[in-house]
Amino acid sequence: MSSQRLRRWSATVTAAVTALPTALLATVLVTAPAQAADAAAPDGPVLNFHVARPEVGLPQPADGVDPAQIGWSLSGDADGGTAEDVVVGVDVSGIASFADFRGASCAGTRCFWPAKDIAPDGDAGGLLDVFAKPDAPLGTTGTARLFATSSNATVVETTVRVTVGTVELSVNWLPDTDSAVPGSTLDAPITVSNAGSLPARGAILRLVTTPGLGFAQRFANCAYGTTGDEVPGQTLGEAVCHLGPVEPGKRYRLSTAVGLDVKRTALFEFLHYRITPASASAPTRTAASASVPASAPVPTAASVLSAPNGAAHRPVLSLVPDGSAPPSGSEPEHVRWIVNAVNTADIAVTGDTVRAEPGDEVTLTAKVRNGGPASVNLLTSDDHLAVLIDIPEGTTAVRLPKRCGVWTGGGMGEPAPGARQYVCTIGRPFDVGQVASLPFTVRVDADAPAATSGDVRSMTVWGGKTAYDPNEDNNTDAFTVLAKRA
Repeated sequence: MSSQRLRRWSATVTAAVTALPTALLATVLVTAPAQAADAAAPDGPVLNFHVARPEVGLPQPADGVDPAQIGWSLSGDADGGTAEDVVVGVDVSGIASFADFRGASCAGTRCFWPAKDIAPDGDAGGLLDVFAKPDAPLGTTGTARLFATSSNATVVETTVRVTVGTVELSVNWLPDTDSAVPGSTLDAPITVSNAGSLPARGAILRLVTTPGLGFAQRFANCAYGTTGDEVPGQTLGEAVCHLGPVEPGKRYRLSTAVGLDVKRTALFEFLHYRITPASASAPTRTAASASVPASAPVPTAASVLSAPNGAAHRPVLSLVPDGSAPPSGSEPEHVRWIVNAVNTADIAVTGDTVRAEPGDEVTLTAKVRNGGPASVNLLTSDDHLAVLIDIPEGTTAVRLPKRCGVWTGGGMGEPAPGARQYVCTIGRPFDVGQVASLPFTVRVDADAPAATSGDVRSMTVWGGKTAYDPNEDNNTDAFTVLAKRA
């Protein structure tokens, strides 16, 4: 997280401690809820702490501009009613010998936030800036305890481990490519660096691929599966690899470059890769977001040999020092590598012909088919596939399909009946062989001509050509109404 973003986050939460809106900390904090120790359900509301990070690393020397923080929230109890007169405290006695504090009312070794009622659908939250004392040795560690009192609620305490020093892992940028050839294999020469002051006992490299890419090689210390948290509504391929130690001040290359198979259906693709510490003893300044626990063990030779599903016969992916120093804060912990393929997708459009009498309401259906060979999944482009509909003269649109709106000449307007032109977006991914149907209900007007038509054609949602579809012969068809008369 950049210094600017962290300062904005800190200022927003601190200013809202006594009147925090429900959604703020729920979306900003990475939650790690404490568990109730007593199995019996107590009377009244029960509140659980959610902390931004269960482990916090303190830069040494201290960074007064971008400090480390203990961040917390308390969510209301939907089943227990309003928690009244809640006062939150942080007991810093376990870290006061090596840390200083800012951002709350502190008395001795306890810091407090003002009393607040927390409704069943409400939240309260706050931040405590923490700084390493100038003479605190690297690796010094202790625990801060978060607690709270309430006139009617039970609050489950939790703790945050604080350590002098940080692990600051990062990966290198890879330049985008627009020349991937279907059927080929690309190498992703990923490097891992630690610009912090403490070692990571191990690291987790998470790799996520879009459907047009596949892992060319599998490794014994990587778990393979799918994930749904990268792109809403889509399931992507995932590999989670457990790597060895990452020493401070060093950069490492992978023992084998990650190979990616470019599939026949590839078009607009990416590889998302992220590095996070694997050890609970390696605090970071930013929240880890790998899909596996941060305390997951680094595989040993024995565990690899006993691995199921043939993993013991695979090579082990490891880190090899490359002899260069890591960058000083210029590389991120995760990167999306854009991989666009030299490929095409044949988008074919067809329209209906119907017979009707004046006053009738009839359905005209446009159909859009992807003839391939590429799937259209515009994850790296804003030129989303759409269809422009001309309503036939002498008819009036009365009902529209979903994802359709009035064509404004440069985009989509409101989905209002009665317009002459509409634009409809085609959902993604639009796979090879898939057909999208767009049914329009029109009323035949009294003065409708005996035969009337309107064009139906594919384009981008902004009105441009679909550059990946070189065959324009089947991009346009028509809606036709033949008006029967008595």
